[in-house]
Amino acid sequence: MPNRKVQAQRDLLKLKRSALLSQYRKAVDDLADENKKFPRLSAFLPQNSRPWIKSYLDYAFKRKHKFLSYPNGGDRGVYELAPTGSSQTVKLSIAGDWGTGTEEAWKVAYAISKSTPDYTVHLGDVYYVGDTSEVDENCLGQSAGGYQGVTWPRGSKGSFALNGNHEMYANGNAYFDKFLPALGIPSSRDKTQLASFFCLENDIWRILGLDTGYNSLGLPILGQIPLINQIPGVGADCKLEDALLNWLRTIVRPAERPRATILLTHHQYFSAFEGGYTRPAKQLMEFFPNQDLIWIWGHEHRCAVYGKYSDGAMNAYGRCQGHGGMPVDVKEPNQRARSALQYYDNRTYQRFDKLMVGFNGFVNLEIDGATATFDYRDLENKKLLVERFTVTAGKLAQTFVFVDPEMAKGPAAPTSQPEGKAVGV
Repeated sequence: MPNRKVQAQRDLLKLKRSALLSQYRKAVDDLADENKKFPRLSAFLPQNSRPWIKSYLDYAFKRKHKFLSYPNGGDRGVYELAPTGSSQTVKLSIAGDWGTGTEEAWKVAYAISKSTPDYTVHLGDVYYVGDTSEVDENCLGQSAGGYQGVTWPRGSKGSFALNGNHEMYANGNAYFDKFLPALGIPSSRDKTQLASFFCLENDIWRILGLDTGYNSLGLPILGQIPLINQIPGVGADCKLEDALLNWLRTIVRPAERPRATILLTHHQYFSAFEGGYTRPAKQLMEFFPNQDLIWIWGHEHRCAVYGKYSDGAMNAYGRCQGHGGMPVDVKEPNQRARSALQYYDNRTYQRFDKLMVGFNGFVNLEIDGATATFDYRDLENKKLLVERFTVTAGKLAQTFVFVDPEMAKGPAAPTSQPEGKAVGV
């Protein structure tokens, strides 16, 4: 990628999930534009600290953006999952935690574009705080602060973005007012993405993008304090808004109109590496009685694939795809969901001093009749893992088609499959 000046990924290392710390890191980045280095301590000087502290306090104690839903007439957020032209296959490309403006994000976007998807979906998180300047630079390709902008790749039929906690660090204003109007289904009546949730469906499959980011912050300051944030109503639980649930109940009606379902959210339902957020799953149980789901999320900066698992609510095949642009965590599983872990990418992409980071990437999803094929790729467009789900009598059956030998095996990885070779085709 010659002659491109973009945000350096190493400058995003160890960014904690805190609105206050994200505002601070944004201030450090702004200082670097002038000084060509990252003088972290200078961000605490009186003349430099006031703006970012004020910005945090302004966002933390001001009302967040109104939650947007679909109008009573016109576009209701349910779209036909249809291929382009005479093809029988619908192609989607999905990435999470991509909005960093880094070279790695650019490479992922380029690889997605080469895949010529019908639809693209960003699973959420624009860094540092998802405000207007960052949406412009990291998602809409506008150059700023000496950096060249990076553009979220569009699908030939449409593009969507989910809401993440980093967008809500700026109260969701830029996400709802700037990013969503640039996306959507061009052939629809309104032509833009009107809300932070959507549905793509055909007679067999349904893809639901849902907003777990809107309620992902908890109370200002108290929501960031360990133990205190465990008190109900203080910490974040990522609950789904009533308007979204009513849309599911009255417009999508999944219990009355069942389909094989792929859920897309920013936050994880469960994890072998971190904690999970079970509140959305419990809210969704009424819509998917006794149904196994495929659930793709971001938030965690890694690529991981799970077998069927439940964390006290629905059964789901979890897929973590939060490695679109942020430095990727390289670590071994340690949470109870590790029993369901099948494969994860633990390769080292770069070393920053003593810290190792992994490979960024994305997933291509192809739907052809009763079969959905997931093709997991890294930022160099290298194929790492291919799996298929086939719907038979309303039930999902999973098969691994290809596994790169470098993919780390979890406890639930199949034992009889030849790695690196096509099987079951």
